[in-house]
Amino acid sequence: MEYFSSQKFLVHAGIILLSVVLYIIFLRLKPIFFRKLSEIINRKKVLRDIEQNTEILMKIFLILILINVLLDIPFIEKYAKEVLKKPILSTEALKISFYSFLKGLIVFYVLLVLMRLIRDSVRLYLIYKARGKEIVSSVDILIYNFSLLLIILITLSVMGISWKLLIPIAGALGIGIGFGIQDIVNNFVSGFIILFSRTVKRGDWITLGDKFGKIVDIGIRTSTLRTLDNIDIIIPNSRLISGELINWSYTDNIVRLHIPVGVSYSSDVELVKETLLDVARKSSVVLDTPSPEVRFIEFGESSLNFELLVWIDIKKVPVPLAKSDINFEIWNAFKKNGIEIPFPQRDVWFKNELVVKEAPKG
Repeated sequence: MEYFSSQKFLVHAGIILLSVVLYIIFLRLKPIFFRKLSEIINRKKVLRDIEQNTEILMKIFLILILINVLLDIPFIEKYAKEVLKKPILSTEALKISFYSFLKGLIVFYVLLVLMRLIRDSVRLYLIYKARGKEIVSSVDILIYNFSLLLIILITLSVMGISWKLLIPIAGALGIGIGFGIQDIVNNFVSGFIILFSRTVKRGDWITLGDKFGKIVDIGIRTSTLRTLDNIDIIIPNSRLISGELINWSYTDNIVRLHIPVGVSYSSDVELVKETLLDVARKSSVVLDTPSPEVRFIEFGESSLNFELLVWIDIKKVPVPLAKSDINFEIWNAFKKNGIEIPFPQRDVWFKNELVVKEAPKG
């Protein structure tokens, strides 16, 4: 056949040979490269994912090169064009053929693998630069959502769906959003605001209403709060930015706790002060610096009210557990030193003389 003696055959053979040689070189160098990289960055799972995705991309590119070479062979191209480029749907805004459909699927898969590779590479870079888990998580979520939107748009364009069709759909969707899914859009936008403003990050301990827990995940629409009972509460993102919440670890992990304590009026106030300070110094959850304090708050109805102020690391011990441990230690120290914690007492005075009558018998 004329093709096998033509210059085109030599070009095709050269492309295939060069592609196979480059792929073999890649397979030989890949283990060495990732072994060296693992010595620098101790993240085996992330490195393994990058290695797998890189190999998948190389295989896809090799296959695509072989397919393109085959489709460029004259006697194959003649029949392939008729079959592959025959339109399945053809309108002013929609032109889809078997070829464009397959091309769209391939583009979608390649971009998806490429997105995973980029995410893993960025994650590895941020970990190497010691940026912190919270930043890594936020950047990863942003890359994922923007990339997914871009991949869908590119895939639709490659398949033959023009903007003339997408614009009316977007308009109809906008009307639907305005009337039917306001909350979803609100939460969606709130998710991006949280990721950019970083008022709440993954790993933060927060109090939202009467719920206290740790933010374990921030999604694009909802976030997950894990309580001390290991219960996951799914919270719409709009609640995290529209309402008031306490972020115990927003700028610093070190926070001060106020532990209220009431003692009887017969107590030695100096002994109470020294006992509370001694409890704070010996407690395993209380930091040495800043130093603890004791304040005499007020003369209550039934007790002298004090307040123990201590500093803790919120990342090491949650607030409720720290308060519980300190209260246990205060109780034991007070019992040891004979300091009484009173219960409410009331004196009842009768305006008139109290007369007790015996009930009649029978």
